[in-house]
Amino acid sequence: MFVCGLWLIQRYLGLLEYDRQQILTGQLWRIWSGHFVHTNSAHFALNIVAALIIYFGFLTRIKLRDLLLSVFVFAALISLTLLCVYPSLDWYNGLSGLLHALVAYFAVRMARTEDKIFWAALVVIWVKVIVETVRVHLGYESTVGEMAIITEAHLIGTFFGTVAGFALRKSRSLTP
Repeated sequence: MFVCGLWLIQRYLGLLEYDRQQILTGQLWRIWSGHFVHTNSAHFALNIVAALIIYFGFLTRIKLRDLLLSVFVFAALISLTLLCVYPSLDWYNGLSGLLHALVAYFAVRMARTEDKIFWAALVVIWVKVIVETVRVHLGYESTVGEMAIITEAHLIGTFFGTVAGFALRKSRSLTP
């Protein structure tokens, strides 16, 4: 259902993507909806494959309520940080920043009670994000085909996911 729902809203990219100027004029839904629309079919497919891998690796162990709350909070944090810290960034779309946040968050939360492989997942995602960030600062363009990758969203998502995971680490179990 999730994939079908996402596929249906792709035709509304212009209305839903994170657009800095539109958000500043009051179209606040873009803070959340921008994470669910994609630049093109290849971008959509890449994010869906990543989401499915993450789902089967992590999220089958997560309560739906925790997942939905996490998506809502992390989408807002990522978009608001992009808005405040990166004023030259005019647009953003796609699940990747949100997926980075979810992996970091649930890796930290699940590492306390489950297989320690989740610590490895946290290390891998941080290494990936640090390499991306360093490459961009060295002047390399981060693209998939002709599509620019907004690596800032990956860094922001990973940061907030990690911080929230550690902050909430002592709270109740994630599994039903």
